[in-house]
Amino acid sequence: MNDVVVQRATGESRSIWDAFVAARPEADILQAWAWGEAMRVAGQPPLRLLARDVDGRLCGLVQALVRRTSFGRSVLYAGHGPVWDRAAGDGAAVLVALLAALRSAARERGAIVVKVDPAASREEPDDAAAIATALMRAGLRPARHDLQARTTTIVDLAGGPEAIARRWTPEARNLARRSAREGVAVEIVRSAEPAAIAAAHEVLAATGARGGFRIHDAAFLERLAAELESSGGWYVGIGRLGDRTAGAMIVARTGNRAAYLYGGSLRHDTNRHANPGYGVMAAMMSALAADGVRWLDLWGVYDPRDPEADPTWMGFSAFKRRFGGRVLRHPGTFDLVVSPSWYALRDLRERLRAGQLRRRAR
Repeated sequence: MNDVVVQRATGESRSIWDAFVAARPEADILQAWAWGEAMRVAGQPPLRLLARDVDGRLCGLVQALVRRTSFGRSVLYAGHGPVWDRAAGDGAAVLVALLAALRSAARERGAIVVKVDPAASREEPDDAAAIATALMRAGLRPARHDLQARTTTIVDLAGGPEAIARRWTPEARNLARRSAREGVAVEIVRSAEPAAIAAAHEVLAATGARGGFRIHDAAFLERLAAELESSGGWYVGIGRLGDRTAGAMIVARTGNRAAYLYGGSLRHDTNRHANPGYGVMAAMMSALAADGVRWLDLWGVYDPRDPEADPTWMGFSAFKRRFGGRVLRHPGTFDLVVSPSWYALRDLRERLRAGQLRRRAR
């Protein structure tokens, strides 16, 4: 571990940071520099650490968002991080060094806990169990609640549009064709175009209101688009019926992988049978494949194996599963305790709150 040096990242580190994230098969938008800058606008500034080996080679990194809590304390969250070269001979030492530096930096910020949830590899054999074991060996404990969906599906975009569509269910193929017949026209926008962002946000806001979940505000989407545009990582698909927006989807690219971050549709009599979501998804997959993206992460599906699985996810999860793909299980969220006394109080509060919710559900 003494051969691994961890240091704070500066603005000059952005290019090597993003290159490392793009090259790692388990990495995604949550550890990209752009995500941290967008979340800064949302009031959660990023803490970034770089790990280098004895030769100065970058071998790992972690981006953690600082979330302020009461009494001057904070909770840090490293979404789908840390990221490190897991196959390297010093891989275990890199992880331990990153976690130690993360705890030290978190303590300086009055943190109670750092929550980490490294993603499983989207390309290689399942390594979720090995990651969980490595985290527990490093002294972390499984969190009471996962902060990201534990289960997702990864769609292979190899081949042209016909090859991609053959991997879908017959229902998805039929509904995508019907969407085109009904007149849904899809535009894929790669720039931070204000009109496209506004249209997408309108759809997401309506979808969130129907489903009862929160969405990011337009300022966040504008900043994320601006940060991703220069690297070619921003995709927004807008489905229209005539001059009316019917559906939208936002995707972020990282290397040869992409993540379906947000999507939805507007309910209106004119698009009742148009199935805009299928038309937008079909167009998005074709655009991503044409740009060299191999894998599309549909970013979370309902899984009854998860104790906290939200049944309200079943509808959009059924939509996602119709596009095929390989089921992937992530290791889940783990707690790196920084302040044991404050952590014990926080844990007690969470247990009491969980008990109240269970009693209300009876």
